[in-house]
Amino acid sequence: MATGDDEPVTDKEVERAERRAAEARERAAHAGLSAARSFEESALQHERVARIQDRTVEQGVSDVGAHHASAIHHREFAAEDRKLAELKRKESEADLAID
Repeated sequence: MATGDDEPVTDKEVERAERRAAEARERAAHAGLSAARSFEESALQHERVARIQDRTVEQGVSDVGAHHASAIHHREFAAEDRKLAELKRKESEADLAID
């Protein structure tokens, strides 16, 4: 809130603030791309666990239902992680395209 004692803002200060804001947006976008890669890695790990559960079922373990259900859940988690990765990537790429 202006009190009347404030110094006027110079063009140089405005340019510096705008540059710093653009740099911060770029860092945030790169962090978003990193998050997207993490979601993709998580999806791959869920798929790996699901395949292990499938092999366990094929080997005839005692609780086939539990292993089958686990495989289904891990595939659902993988799909959700892929969806989040795609959303985060699109958002971050759009942010990078602005500058």
